[in-house]
Amino acid sequence: MKRLLSIIQVVIWFFSCQPSQEEELPIKYSIETIKIPISSEQLNSYQIQSNFSLNEKPVLVSYNDKRHSLDFFNLDHEESITSKNLDSDGPNGIGKIESIFVQSSDSIFVYELGKLHLLNGDLSKKQSWDLFQIYGDLNLGIPQCNFYFKLYYDSERQSVYFFMNQMGVSLLEIAELPLMTSLNLETNEVNVLPIYHSEYFKSVAGQVGFMTYLGFYGKLDNQLIFNYQYESTIYGFQLNDEKLSTTSSSKVKFVPSTPQTNDPQAYDQHAIENPHFLSPIPDPWRNLIYSIVWDSPDANSYKTYLDKSQILRVFDENLELIQTVPLPDRTYQINNWFVNENGLYLNKAHPGDSLLNEDFLMFDVFKFKVN
Repeated sequence: MKRLLSIIQVVIWFFSCQPSQEEELPIKYSIETIKIPISSEQLNSYQIQSNFSLNEKPVLVSYNDKRHSLDFFNLDHEESITSKNLDSDGPNGIGKIESIFVQSSDSIFVYELGKLHLLNGDLSKKQSWDLFQIYGDLNLGIPQCNFYFKLYYDSERQSVYFFMNQMGVSLLEIAELPLMTSLNLETNEVNVLPIYHSEYFKSVAGQVGFMTYLGFYGKLDNQLIFNYQYESTIYGFQLNDEKLSTTSSSKVKFVPSTPQTNDPQAYDQHAIENPHFLSPIPDPWRNLIYSIVWDSPDANSYKTYLDKSQILRVFDENLELIQTVPLPDRTYQINNWFVNENGLYLNKAHPGDSLLNEDFLMFDVFKFKVN
């Protein structure tokens, strides 16, 4: 009996000396799942979306490319609000939308190739900007927003930001050209930001495969938060003094360069086998930044795009990595995420999920709290 008691005391001492989960991790989090019933005309995954607050209730606005409409959802009540069709022709005609930013219920910015529109709540045009005309003689490339570089309206500066897609120039030339501009919507003035491809891009002559876009969602405080898909670094561009800050260089990881070949399968294989560092999402409610690594598949998998793993990274306001969270395989659709005061929303709609329920628009909401 005495021996047994001694063993129990040792075991109790051992576990009492182990740090708790709260002590080990810089931040704590919980996960809440929301399920919004949808009709046959709505989608269970939207790659083009924006959220805003209406009467203190979070609302998600999503572009339905199947119907050329905007679908509205109440996230708190987990219900569909309405769907509004967009005109394709006439004075309010809009082409295929590639990005959206909702400022309020009656100020909806939408981007289609070559054009930016500000819509009223009924989706009539309040104002439009012909981007090809504004940028036409500047020789900066095509101003774009897309899945990686999101449309973002900076109300303090009355400006939007664009990724400059250089067409018809070599990768070596692209390495020396600016990648980002701002457009003042009051004056139509274009401001070229001193943001270029990284030194790593130049060192491998731009051979990074498909990963050439900037990742951008918006700003935290007064700095634009962005990244390159081919390296693990997060960058902050200070708008006041145009200074660039970044994560510690000692922790940077790079995607290996692609082989110089014309074989498209080699580029696919490179993209599957190597990580993509997806766009960072600033969280102004918690002063955090989130970014997901779309990593290489597990060694025992079939090694396709569907088998690539995902790791959620959490950075502080100083752009330093403070925590990583491995995500379950075949669960979340990449790039279909956003943040609001409730947390980080990840869309449960991975195309490789054999149990995917197409009757619901589903999100896991990660609620982070800094210790």
